[in-house]
Amino acid sequence: MTKLKKVPFQVTAETGTKETILTLSGTIRKRYWSDDDCIDAKLVREQLDNVKNDVTIRLNSTGGDVFQGVEIYNYLKNHPSKITVEVTGTAASAATFICAGADQVIMDTGTTFMIHRGATYVWGNKNDIEAALNMMETIDDSIISIYAENTGQSSEQIETWMDAETWFTADEAVKYGFATKVKSKQVEDQSDDHLTAEFRSMVNEAVAAAFATHSVAAQATNPQPEPQGQKNKSLLAKLRKGE
Repeated sequence: MTKLKKVPFQVTAETGTKETILTLSGTIRKRYWSDDDCIDAKLVREQLDNVKNDVTIRLNSTGGDVFQGVEIYNYLKNHPSKITVEVTGTAASAATFICAGADQVIMDTGTTFMIHRGATYVWGNKNDIEAALNMMETIDDSIISIYAENTGQSSEQIETWMDAETWFTADEAVKYGFATKVKSKQVEDQSDDHLTAEFRSMVNEAVAAAFATHSVAAQATNPQPEPQGQKNKSLLAKLRKGE
């Protein structure tokens, strides 16, 4: 299994009238002291228990304790607010359960998503090893059920990815159902350009229509003068008739 570099710890909450933004960065494991540099379910509950508006969680974590991850997953899944998780660096291992508990998962450009089988250390006799093996099989089955339910992928496919400790790009995470969309500045800018061009086209059409209406009205009020040649011809005809 790949050894992952520790992500610096950070937990901040910003509460607004429309949205609460919670930043979660670091390892997921049980906190035994108030100054422990890690994220656990109790810390998330303390930040979100009284929140009524929409919540965006900015997540960057290489994972950690599966039990804490699953507890956070169930807490977010049952929270009354609309929960959006925005992956700002990576969501790996137990951190992916935080994504699974959200209503929407946004992958920033360049971010990654990783799933694998549960892992542990064990010491003891063969009974201890067998007990640990049974526990890990149960944990893997639980993990597979969470991913399969959220992605629509088959359990067999999920298990194959977990066996290989699979890393997904942002686009792949969306493609396979682990995330909702990729947040791309370029796409947003193109969308803005499209709206600007459409607005300009509407303005130009409105100006052209107003100008055409004004021209018709002006012609009706001030009819065009008769050409000079016609006037001369009419005067000459009158002279010939002695008028």
